[in-house]
Amino acid sequence: MLKEAKERDFEPSFVLFDTWYASLGNLKRVRDYGWHWLTRLKSNRLVNPDGEGNIPLSQAKIPPEGRVVHLKGYGFIKVFR
Repeated sequence: MLKEAKERDFEPSFVLFDTWYASLGNLKRVRDYGWHWLTRLKSNRLVNPDGEGNIPLSQAKIPPEGRVVHLKGYGFIKVFR
């Protein structure tokens, strides 16, 4: 669906989707198209919040204003609770 949207010259500000579609492949495709994404990540996704190593997202301390973390296999993202 993302490829079809791009082929039809859609230029969304953000792509919003369910956790079910938040695979690394989909996240990277949205990024490669120059679009931003907004989704809920599963609690077991591995992130590195402090350069000390990967932990499940559920264990990361995330303040109300959000926090930038490194998502394993993707890069830096901002997460919120």
